[in-house]
Amino acid sequence: MWPLFLIGLLVSGSLSVPLDLESRLVDLERKFEQQQLENRRLQGELTVIRNSNRGLPIYSSMLEGDSTDDSHNTDKRLLQQELPVDGIGFYAYMSTDEPDPRGHHTLVYDIIQTNLGQGYNKNTGVFTVPKAGLYSLTWSTRVECHLAHTTELVINDRILGSTYAYCGYNTVTGHVVATVSQGDVIFVRTHSTSPGQGAIKSNEFGRSAFSGFLIH
Repeated sequence: MWPLFLIGLLVSGSLSVPLDLESRLVDLERKFEQQQLENRRLQGELTVIRNSNRGLPIYSSMLEGDSTDDSHNTDKRLLQQELPVDGIGFYAYMSTDEPDPRGHHTLVYDIIQTNLGQGYNKNTGVFTVPKAGLYSLTWSTRVECHLAHTTELVINDRILGSTYAYCGYNTVTGHVVATVSQGDVIFVRTHSTSPGQGAIKSNEFGRSAFSGFLIH
C-alpha cells in the first residue's frame, strides 16, 4: 500500500511536464506572432523605398536583390547614367618617337585621351586656355639610353619648368601649378639653347605625354 503523500508527489510530477510544455508552446506562438508583425512592417518600409527610387535603376535593382549583379555590372550602369562632366582637362601622348629634335622644338602629342573644354590641339601640341584660373600641368619625357634631352614647359613666352632626362633615369616627369589667363598658350619644347641628343621615345613601354587640368 503506497503512502498517500507518495501518490500525491507522483501525480503532481506527472502533471508538471505537460504544463511546462504548454507554457513553452504559448511563449513560442507569441514570439512567432511578433515576428510576423515585424516582417509585415519591414515589407511595408521596403515598398515605400522601392516606390521612391523608381527613377534610380541602380538602387532599384539592388533592392530587388538581383543575384546576377556584380561590381562590373554596377560600374556599367553608373557609366550609362551619362552624367554631365563639368571641368577643363586634357591628356595626350606621342604615338611614335620624335626623331632627333633640335633646340627650341615644340613637342606634339598627337593621341588625345581626354580633352574637356577642347583646349588642346593635337596638330600643334599647344593647349590654349579656355578659362582663366589655377591649372595643374604635367609632362613626361622618355629618351634613348646614353642620350639626353632637356624639355621646358612654356606659358606664352615664359619658361615655368624644365626637366632633364638621361640614360639610367630615361623617363622624367615635370609638374607645374600656375595661374593663367584665358587665351594663354601652354606647350612643351626642347631646350632653347642646348639641343638634345637622339630621339624622344614614346611606345607601349613608356609614353612621352602632356596633360593638365583646371584646379580652380
